[in-house]
Amino acid sequence: MRHLEPLLGGFTAKMAIHTAAVRALKRPPEQVAVQDLPQLLEGLKPMLNTFIGALHTKVILTEFTAAMEKQR
Repeated sequence: MRHLEPLLGGFTAKMAIHTAAVRALKRPPEQVAVQDLPQLLEGLKPMLNTFIGALHTKVILTEFTAAMEKQR
């Protein structure tokens, strides 16, 4: 969420993650595990495309994916 806050604002970032978790994973964000993050990011894509544009979304999701890979 902290990565999305500068782009969307705190409330919108929180709601975007909640909506994506419920839609893509069928559970609330509190129950999302690390291995679910790629699917969660994919679920965020349509909303981010609307809010920040397709090109910026692609860059942001690529950065998130790279950061997740570094943590593994």
